[in-house]
Amino acid sequence: NLTSISTRFPISVNHVAGENILDLVQQLYSKRVRNEQILCFVGSVQEVHENCALIKSITKGAIIAHPLVQSQSAIDQEKLIEQGTLFFSTTVAETSLTFPCLKYVIDTGVINMPVYNIELERTELKEIIAAESTTKQRLGRLGRTQPGEFYALYNYAPGEQRKYPVPQICQSELVNIDFMLRKSRLRTNMLDFQEYFPNKPEQPYITDAIKQLQLLG
Repeated sequence: NLTSISTRFPISVNHVAGENILDLVQQLYSKRVRNEQILCFVGSVQEVHENCALIKSITKGAIIAHPLVQSQSAIDQEKLIEQGTLFFSTTVAETSLTFPCLKYVIDTGVINMPVYNIELERTELKEIIAAESTTKQRLGRLGRTQPGEFYALYNYAPGEQRKYPVPQICQSELVNIDFMLRKSRLRTNMLDFQEYFPNKPEQPYITDAIKQLQLLG
């Protein structure tokens, strides 16, 4: 329930499933006043840069968007936020950055994650639905310095979103972890050590890692 979080100033939540993000950005940009800022959450770093380039091209340079991504230094990010009005970001802007004049947040509701495909034995970039906790973090960027407006480009059915993100270890290839355990002073493996993991990977992933190491000799 996106309306259940507590903030200093009120936030209006708007579900606009199917709305084009760049059309919505232009609408909000045209009605903003003074230094009000717009923050857009998209699924990947590639989408961040693509949307920044597209909005500049579509508006013939009238609207400039700034990327906020993990590879930037904290100083560079702060400079962009101090000077900029419109931002595209992934998960990096959920908690670690402060926006002095944030008025609007647009959320696509998805995240691109590397997920190990056990059948194909390879890691693939997969678009997944953002967890409820992630959505609430994004919503919580608003309402700190002024009333805010949250635009969700989705309308998920009850139960469609997980409450919390799947831990990375539970959707990753485990060969390197198993190898490190065998080389450590513990002289153990994933199978024997699995009970000590705070988030236990599913058994087929553990078995797959052990099998691959055995094949490597």
